[in-house]
Amino acid sequence: MKNVWVKVSLAFVLSLVLTWLYLFTPSAFYSLDNRLRDFMFVMRGEIPQTDNVVIIDIDEKSLKKYGQWPWNRELFANLLYDLSDAGVGIVGLDIVFSEEDRSSPHQFKNFLKTKQNLPNYDKTLAFALSQTPVIGGYVFSFSKTDEASSPIIPAIFVKKGLTSKNYLLKPQGIVLNIPIIQDSMYSSGFFNTIPDEGAMIRKVPLIMEYDEILYPSLALEMLRVYSGVKRVDVVGDVESGVEYVKFGDFKVPTDHTGRLITNFRGGGKTFKYISAADIMSGNFKPEEIQNKFALIGTSALGLFDLRSNAYDSAMAGVEIHANVIDNILKGDYLQKHPDGIQIDIAIIWFIVFLFVLVFSLANSWLMLPIALVSTYILYEVFFMVLFSYGFILSLLFPIMAFLFTLISAVGLDYILEARQKEIAKRMLGKKVSPAVMEFLLEHSTEELVASKEIEASIFFSDIRGFTSISEKIGSPDKLIHMLNDYMTPMVDNVVNHHGTIDKFIGDAIMAYWNAPVPVNDHPDEAVKSAIEQIDMLVAVNEVITPVYDVHIDIGIGIHTGIVTAGDMGSQGRSDYTIIGDNVNLASRMEGLTKQYGAQILISKSTYDKLKGSYIIRPIDLVEVKGKQEAVEIFEVIASNKTVEKEELEIWERATRLYRDAKVSDAHELYQKLQQKNPSKLYELYIERSNYFIQNPEIAFTPILIMTTK
Repeated sequence: MKNVWVKVSLAFVLSLVLTWLYLFTPSAFYSLDNRLRDFMFVMRGEIPQTDNVVIIDIDEKSLKKYGQWPWNRELFANLLYDLSDAGVGIVGLDIVFSEEDRSSPHQFKNFLKTKQNLPNYDKTLAFALSQTPVIGGYVFSFSKTDEASSPIIPAIFVKKGLTSKNYLLKPQGIVLNIPIIQDSMYSSGFFNTIPDEGAMIRKVPLIMEYDEILYPSLALEMLRVYSGVKRVDVVGDVESGVEYVKFGDFKVPTDHTGRLITNFRGGGKTFKYISAADIMSGNFKPEEIQNKFALIGTSALGLFDLRSNAYDSAMAGVEIHANVIDNILKGDYLQKHPDGIQIDIAIIWFIVFLFVLVFSLANSWLMLPIALVSTYILYEVFFMVLFSYGFILSLLFPIMAFLFTLISAVGLDYILEARQKEIAKRMLGKKVSPAVMEFLLEHSTEELVASKEIEASIFFSDIRGFTSISEKIGSPDKLIHMLNDYMTPMVDNVVNHHGTIDKFIGDAIMAYWNAPVPVNDHPDEAVKSAIEQIDMLVAVNEVITPVYDVHIDIGIGIHTGIVTAGDMGSQGRSDYTIIGDNVNLASRMEGLTKQYGAQILISKSTYDKLKGSYIIRPIDLVEVKGKQEAVEIFEVIASNKTVEKEELEIWERATRLYRDAKVSDAHELYQKLQQKNPSKLYELYIERSNYFIQNPEIAFTPILIMTTK
């Protein structure tokens, strides 16, 4: 129950944080959100257009045939007549004639010193504009210009619900056609396209406010004229800004600044392109332009009218307006839902709480499949909402909610699991060894209970003269503290060498290697641990002796062999341990250290499997109680015990002589060793060799038969 409230609290906090980020979104987040939506456009692919819009293209072919731009305006007038004669519905100019035609003959009148009237191409074009269904173009500037006049629009634009302090785009200047051309047009509209971050076109303004008067875009004005209405309502409210633009049968949703979120049909050349050169040479089918919206613009690279959208990084600017017209004609708008903010926040909270629950209940191996399936479902839902219903919702924050929830849920589960594991460790640590505890936590009980035979290196250590030590210390409490001071570093050393502490038998420690988990080179790990423990006695005694007035020495026995490992005990109390003759033999090895005065004894099976370099000498052949075969034992010499190379060589020679029944020769060497380096070991062999010398009738055997444990 406690964990449930922890997860609910996590979901609540995460939802609050994401809501705060959403409501106070830095501009960088908008950029990411737009890029995600661009990706969805690409995944959707191109869609059909209405076939009501055609682009008359001043392309490379036209420039090659009629010369570089700008053309003389008589030529352009002929293009308009050709379109009109072919039955075009309405023409929009993505072009502004802001200067007089310098190629017009009348410009050379003074130079030629003639009184005859020379043709004025500007007048020619002006007349053509007055005789053909053309909507002109101009450009707003967001920096102050010298232009003082404004275009005359034969329509009434009414703000409904908006005050002067609205969100409409408010340019500072304007670049118009020269007066003779501007005045001859029935109407005109601006053809500004304002890119978002990264120079991407995603929204196109339909309305701008200049000198407190509303002006339409080229596309909007073409559609207004097409619909035959005079009044255009720009509807919104003070707080949220513009909501839609309404004229005739058209109700066009916009963003708060009056920009249409464009539902692009595809990349460049999605619409029908007809070369201006083909129009003027008659090389086209009239039905391709009859009763259609025709936009005159350029795709020529040298004229630099190229834009970027989700599909194309170099789309002709004129095709942007074609997309706007087609969007409005078809009515498949993309718009922000009136309650978009509330919906976005609700989605964030829903995703967070849902997936905190889902990821908390799911098994770890299901996390990846659930995450992948959930990602696909979220993608399909938002894809449908965007393109089937036309509503723009935040894409970034639902994704952030999903990812943050996944990371947080997994992290929380990890923390809770680690906490539960620590609790289990503390509980298990009072009953079983650390290695067994880890095994219990990571494996099933069935695996642990199943007994198996493995090769293990078994370790026994024991404090010498412990009875006398305990009597000297006296207090049971002080004795326990002393044992803790001794055993703690020894146990840590075993664990550091990947060993398992099996049990404490009074002052003795039993450990083993290679169970319950495999240990590489386990004989070496056991021997290294034994050597280090002998060396550590110096530091341990420096702590113990001043406090308890005792000095500790230990003996260690190590044997490697096959044992049975598994969970053993009663139903109510069991432990992972090892049993078998080889365990008993290891215990006997530790007991023999007292007899030989050795610190570390190992069996031949351990000796044969060692890979490291150690100072080792053979000690004896022993038949321990309960065993029918003799076991060869070796002494591992720790660094705190000095044995010269010469001493080792004499000892090994004496041992060979003794085992070869050359007792007298061996006896002399033992005496030599004892005289130079007195030890219990040499004294023992002097007595044994002397026994056989004095009792020649007794059959010699190098094997020591033990009658006690």
